[in-house]
Order: sequence, then C-alpha cells, then structure tokens
Amino acid sequence: MVIKSQIIWIDENIDKKENALYIKEIESIGLLNLRLFKQVDKAIYNMKYIEFQETKVIISGKLYSEFVQKFKENIIDMCVAPKIIVFTSNKEKFIEYNKEYQNNSNLFYTFGGIATTFNEIIKFLKDEIIPQKIEKKDDIQFAFEYIDSKEKLAFPIIFQSLIDSESIDNMEEYTNYLYNTYSKDNNNLKELLGSIKSMRNIPIQLLSKYYARLFTSESNFYKDINKDLGLNKKGKYLPYIKILYEGVKLKALPLDSNNILYRGSKISNEELKKIKSFLSNKTKNLPGAIVFSKTFLSFHKEKKVSESFLSFENKNKNFSKVLFILEKDDNIDYNLSTYADIEKISYFPNEREVLFFPFSSFEIKEIREINIKNEKAYEIKLLYLGKYLKEIENNKNIINEENKIPDSEFKKQLIEFGLIKEEKIKDNNTERLFNEYNKYEKNIEENIKKNNIIIGEINISSNDVNKDIQIINSFENYKRNRNIRMIDEKDYYKYENEKEIKENIEIRINGKKIDFSYLYKFNKEGKYKIEYLFKKNLTKTNHMFYNCKSITNLNLSNFNTQNVTNMNNMFAICESLTNLNLSNFNTQNVTDMSNMFAFCNSLTNLNLSNFNTQNVTDMSYMFSGCNSLTNLNLSNFNTQNVTNMSYMFSGCESLTLNLSNFNTLNVINMSNMFTCCNCLTNLNLSNFNTQNATNMGCMFNNCKSLTNLNLSNFNTQNVIDMGIMFLGCKSLKKENIITKDNQILNLFRN
Repeated sequence: MVIKSQIIWIDENIDKKENALYIKEIESIGLLNLRLFKQVDKAIYNMKYIEFQETKVIISGKLYSEFVQKFKENIIDMCVAPKIIVFTSNKEKFIEYNKEYQNNSNLFYTFGGIATTFNEIIKFLKDEIIPQKIEKKDDIQFAFEYIDSKEKLAFPIIFQSLIDSESIDNMEEYTNYLYNTYSKDNNNLKELLGSIKSMRNIPIQLLSKYYARLFTSESNFYKDINKDLGLNKKGKYLPYIKILYEGVKLKALPLDSNNILYRGSKISNEELKKIKSFLSNKTKNLPGAIVFSKTFLSFHKEKKVSESFLSFENKNKNFSKVLFILEKDDNIDYNLSTYADIEKISYFPNEREVLFFPFSSFEIKEIREINIKNEKAYEIKLLYLGKYLKEIENNKNIINEENKIPDSEFKKQLIEFGLIKEEKIKDNNTERLFNEYNKYEKNIEENIKKNNIIIGEINISSNDVNKDIQIINSFENYKRNRNIRMIDEKDYYKYENEKEIKENIEIRINGKKIDFSYLYKFNKEGKYKIEYLFKKNLTKTNHMFYNCKSITNLNLSNFNTQNVTNMNNMFAICESLTNLNLSNFNTQNVTDMSNMFAFCNSLTNLNLSNFNTQNVTDMSYMFSGCNSLTNLNLSNFNTQNVTNMSYMFSGCESLTLNLSNFNTLNVINMSNMFTCCNCLTNLNLSNFNTQNATNMGCMFNNCKSLTNLNLSNFNTQNVIDMGIMFLGCKSLKKENIITKDNQILNLFRN
C-alpha cells in the first residue's frame, strides 16, 4: 500500500487519557500513517526517513517554536515540507509569541492552521486529506494512440503479426464466459449468446456475424470492452477481435463502399490537446500524425446521424464535442481491412453503422472549430490508411504517390525499431522480414552475451502510463531538483561518469532500440524488458540507476566491472527492485561503495559473496533504508581500508547481522551505524577495534529489540561525538552491555 500522507503528532502529554480517544478518532477516519512523539528531537529524527510524502504535523503550541528551529537546523536531511497544525488552548497568546514565524514567507513549510479544540484538528485533516483519498478519478481513456516516427513503417508488420498470432481455438469456453457475464441483465444478449451456446463447431463466417451483432447491443459489453481497451487491457478481448478480423477476410462481414464516413462523440479536453499535438509531428517522407485506434470506433454513412449524437447540452467543461470526418480508399483489400459494414447485422440498422476494429490506422489531417447546436465543437478530418497497409502487402514503395520511400529507408526504420538486427535483406518482402525478425528473437540471448550488458525489467502500472519514467540516471535531474538526498553540494554541477555512460550505451526496450534518453514514456501498462548494452568497459558506475523507482529486476551477471573504481549510489532509491543479480561482479578496484544499495526497500535478499572489498574506503549508508532486507552474508567482506561506516545499516529494520570478520582498525566514523535495526537482539562486536574512531554518535539508536551487546574491545579514547548512543533501545539493560570502557556505560540510561 502506498502511504499518501504521514501524520506526525508531537505532544509532551501524548499519553493522557483524552489523547488516546483523539488518536482512536483520527485513525477511524482512514488516515494511513499516524506517528506519535513526546519529544521534538525524536520527531525530527523520524522525519528524516520520510521521502517526498505529504506530511501533516500536529503540535502543541509550546513546542512549536522549538520544532521550527530544529527543523531548520536539519533541513538538509529532510525531503518533506510539513503542513503545521498547532493545538493550543489560547490562540491569541500563541500568535503573539510566534509572530516571527507567522510572518516569515520564506519558511520551509506551509502553515495549516491553529486549532483550539480537537474537532478543529479533525476538520483540518478531513479537509486536506480525506478528499484526496475518496475523490479518485478514473483513468483517462484515449481512443487513439500516436505512432512514433520510427514505428510508422514497421507498424503494419507489427499489426499483421499481432492479428495473425492470436489463436481462436476453444471459442466455446469464451462464449460461456460472455454468457455468464453479460446475459443476466440484457434479454438481447441472453438470446444471442444462448443461440451461440446451443450450436457446436460454428463456422467463423457465422460466428463473426453473431459477435459483430453482440457489439451493437445497448449493454455493458461494448462499454466494458472499450473502457478496457482504452486502458490498454486487451488480453481477454483478443479472441473476440481476432474473430471479427477473420470474418472480414472470409468476406462474411462486408466492406462499406462509402468514401466519406462520420462519427459524433465527446472526448476529453486532454485527448483533444493530445490529438492537436500530433499534427505538429511530421517526419520527412512519412505521413504526419499517424494514430491507431485502441478501441472499437463506430462511424456512420450519414452525417446527420453522427450530428444527432452531438445534440446534447455539454455541461461538463472537461469534455468537448467532436465530429470526425473520415476519408477512406474504396478498393481496400479484404485481407487487410480493419473495419466492417454492420448496417444489416446491427440491432439498430437505421444508424447505418460501419465498425472500425482496434489497431485500425489513420492519419489526422486537420482540426478546426465549428458550431453545433449553438455550442463550440471541433471537426477532425481523418484519412484511413488502408492503402498504406495494402502497399506493404504488395511489396511496393510505401505510403503515397507524392512521397515514395526508398527501400533502404524502410529497412533502416525496421532496424531501428528492432525488427531486424542487420541491414542484410534485399527487398521489402513481408515473409523475409518476419524470418529475419524471428531469427533475431531466437538468437537474442546468444547475441547479448557477447556484449557488456545489463538486463532489467520494469513494471508499469496504469498510473505510470505516458509519464516520464527514469530508466537510467542523469545528473540533469539534480540540477533541477536541489532537494534530492545523498548528493553532495559540490556534485550538483559535475557528474563524472555521465559522459562516459552516454557515449557508450545503447538501450533497448522489448527489443526495440530507442534514442538515448534518461527518461522514457511507456504507452501502456505491463512488464517491459530493458537491455543496457555498453560498447566498452566503464571506469565509474556511481549513480547509474539512482532513483530509478520503477525497475523491478536487474541482472548484471554479464556486466564487466573490472575497471570500475566508484560504485557509490549505484542502485540507491530503486524502490521497486526485488531481484538483483551481481553474481559475476568484479569489485577489486572499487574504493567507494557509499549509498550503493540505500533505500532499496523491496530487496529481501542480496548475495554479495563474490564481492572483493579490499580497496574500499567508504561504506557509509551502503545498506541504509533497506527495510525489507532479511538475509545479508558479509563473511567475505575485507574492511581493512574502510574509514567511514556511518549509517551503514541504518533503517535495516528486518536484518540480523554477523560482523565477526569486520576489521575496523581504520574506521573513523561509526555514527548511526545500526540506527533503527529493529530485528537485532544480539550484537557481538567484540572484534571491533575502535582506536581510531572519532564519531560514534547515535550508533545504536532505536534498536528496539536489542537485549545483549558485546563491545568488549571498544576503545573510545579518540571519540569526539558519542551523543545519544543508545536512544530508543527499550529492551537493552545496562548489565547486558559488555564493555571495559566506562565512558560508554556512563552514557547508558535505562
């Protein structure tokens, strides 16, 4: 579950009986995460681990100024801008005492309000949080999908491959599914699907007519199918679509002879804006705004029928009325047609309907404003690209008579799309192209093993579609966002490995080579295979996948790292990463592993048994925030040259540790090393040599389950900072700490 809001309540008297009732009431209104604190320091510390989430702070009036001051002092470690709700019995007095904060417009947070009663707090929370939770908007459905310039020539082949590959076996089972789902509330569908169920081995010619009629019924079926197709959820409907295509090929569903067709509908302003933007994308020798239909589209032979669908009063300003005017080729081949004349099949023959199937391709020619029923509307002219498909099938020069495309250009486009690996075919024969594509698919594993390659997987949800998703890291992001954590100020304007990576990488998504980009827009949800191919061995891989939050798997077993010296932040904040294969990693020359796996909070296991760490000097934050990590074997780690282990395991809430082999002779900084390691019960650090350590501040903070601690070899003679070393160690008793150093015992408070 994604936590949308954090509620932090800071009150010295949080344990009071009436507060328990208040807490219960807050939890009852459905807030996702409520945290309680008596002290400002603890709250501030906790907030350092909240990343880019909406945060509300309820705070008692007398702690307010302390909170503001301490938050400002720790601002560099914060990734949230909290909204403050002050709880005070005397509003006027509070305002008088805190004038300097109220009037400062440069403060880092927004002021939520002052509450003198608990009901006012609830009102603040409901007004600001609950609407976000319950006013979930439906995903926007787009009827059209733009075809990128590099795909325009390859698209007909992909289209044919998709249609030809889908099996229509066992349609009896599919019919039963439709009958059970849609016949209960609609007598037309009950009768129609019942007829299909009563027959056996129905020929495609007949079945396609039944299924075409099924779509025309005023029911939830056509609404569901178009809604799902608009959201790229096409899997369960492919058999249905395939049958309609087959019906056209077998001439069971006739083609319409009208050259001009019409469609009246309303579309979202967002889609209208998108369609307008397509017109500006023009590639030399190619049609401009080529789109294909994601859904079924009904067009009509008479303009007045389509205009009648636009006679309603448009009260929703988020949508616009649109009249589509479609030109098409009269002589389209039955084998290539993606539409059918269903006038005589339809439940509503008077509509004289022509049904275009998903994956039909069009070119948007023109958009202009018109007036329908005294309301502003739009007219969009389309050209059906059946001729385009026909010319591909007949191996002719492609697209239109004015702009012929040379064979070499066509092959170049196919190569760039990833359909063929090398330019070695002599013509545009479709069968040859498919043979080359199949050969490429069969040998892809063999080919990629010869390269310096990383193979990954990205899972795109419906919320991620058409958004910029980071697929490899760029320092350009940091120049725009100065709040990103774990990046030193000096590094904002120098990214030492960016040029090396950019000049030597090729990226493929689902086999398709893409132009180099740090960000990529995925046009539909699902799992995508991503390949990173490097022309030469890198010397630095730091920040390579930093903040690539959608990557779920990375296999680096074929990635050569023998020359790499810097791996800091390499996988940091890969929040969705569940599998990471580093089995062949060569780390013999690496000196910096700081933040390497920081905040990979979906990783449960990490095999580093082959790591050579003999030259590493910095392991700070190396596993920080890996709160799902349960298994970590570091028995092979050579730490003789490490000087910084600060925050190394901080926030590893599920991890148990055996560090008996650690050599800490040269470690200077051990601050926060085990902070919030909640599963640690016993920690034997008897082998730790700390004679050179200067900082042990907060070293065991919030190790809530720790009961035994062996520090028998600890030497604190050079330590400057040992502040709040055992804060929050609720289960640890003074008598269960083994140490010869009284300075440590003097810090301990039960």
